[in-house]
Amino acid sequence: MADDLVLEILKAIQSDIARLTRDVAALTNDMTEVKTELPAMRRDIAILVQDGRMIRTALNDLGLTRVSAGEVEAIHTDINALFERMSRVEAATGLLK
Repeated sequence: MADDLVLEILKAIQSDIARLTRDVAALTNDMTEVKTELPAMRRDIAILVQDGRMIRTALNDLGLTRVSAGEVEAIHTDINALFERMSRVEAATGLLK
């Protein structure tokens, strides 16, 4: 009777260890993927910060000068490119989930 109880406990422990082993393997795979993508994400974030600063500066300059239609179009193009890069970074980092 006691042997059966010990055997059940050992089987439960073995099952828990097997589950933990699978979880650790999955986490290891996830971390490998993150490490692979991290340099590209760092580059994209640096570009986003720089683009944001440049757009802020351009918007400040708009208040001081007369703006042509071409300049407005260039600003729209820059802002659209910034949003596209932000979307890629958000998707890569899982921020959209």
